[in-house]
Amino acid sequence: MTYCAAWKYMESVYILGDTLITKSSQPNTKISSFGQLHDKVRGEYVEESLLKIVPIAPDIVVAFAGDVDLATALIEFLKENLYKTETFERLFDSVNVSLGPFSKDRQVELLLAHSSVNRKTILIKWDTVHGFDDTKSDYYQIGSLTSYHAALTPMALSIFANGNLPQDRILAMLTSVVQSYGVHDNLIDQNIGGIIFGLFVHNGNITWQEDTNFILYDPDIKIVNFISAFVRDNVLIVNSSFTNSTLALAHSSSIISTQAWLNTWISFIRDHLNSDKYKYWVFLGKAGRVITVLRRDVFDSENKYFSLKYLGDGKFDLGLSPEMMALLKQPLRDRGDGSLPFRFNFRNA
Repeated sequence: MTYCAAWKYMESVYILGDTLITKSSQPNTKISSFGQLHDKVRGEYVEESLLKIVPIAPDIVVAFAGDVDLATALIEFLKENLYKTETFERLFDSVNVSLGPFSKDRQVELLLAHSSVNRKTILIKWDTVHGFDDTKSDYYQIGSLTSYHAALTPMALSIFANGNLPQDRILAMLTSVVQSYGVHDNLIDQNIGGIIFGLFVHNGNITWQEDTNFILYDPDIKIVNFISAFVRDNVLIVNSSFTNSTLALAHSSSIISTQAWLNTWISFIRDHLNSDKYKYWVFLGKAGRVITVLRRDVFDSENKYFSLKYLGDGKFDLGLSPEMMALLKQPLRDRGDGSLPFRFNFRNA
């Protein structure tokens, strides 16, 4: 399975998801970009290896959970037949006619998000067992999270939404919260893991989460791990000090040619991975769920929170100001509602 969530907010539709897949063959790598062990779960193997958020048109995105091969066939059908029907409902009806009936042993859940140029938003949940979700909710979650952890995304979203946040901040803030729970809980037992990333659809356009650098730190802030993530042309690039390697994660339905993509971006990627030019810096405490997000709008001047110097060979020297050190060591905040406690800090750097 997997984890994906989608919701409507301020004339946009947002989607975020993990990058883990379940398969019968042994994984090619031992750990994920966040240091999670690629273990055997209920007789099958798990591995961080696929981006399951798939743009299929300039203003339409599909995310999925479940059987990868069947999901890919469904997405390809939707992409090829988008403009042959008048409504998305009829489009999914044609899915049933052309590709059904579906086996319960290969269940797939889909989320479809659309925002037109007149800012009309559509969010659809459909699966191979039950068809359409008729609740017409503004929030959906698919995949294999237990109910306890499944509540964290809508809970965090409600907190952020009450603050009337700018649209371009929502993704980095919410993915940082979800990512922090993967750091502390072995979500791989629920077939969920790897990096959490997302996008939003607004006014006829798709916008991926901006370049984000995750930093995991121990209680004394002496041992840190860096995970850099950014999307170019629907491909998610993830570089991790846990693995000392770089992943390129994408779905086949959203890229035309792997070689053409490499020719366009390989030089940029090499330079970008060794730079500090990331819009968001997400600090995640390893000992407790202290989440600190810094947003940088100016890259050519120093900020008062941290400094980063590239030492070569993929290594960096991180300097933190006293103010930043104090933020990172704050105690958790128990909201008193039975939810998982965490502390969230946001600053403009």
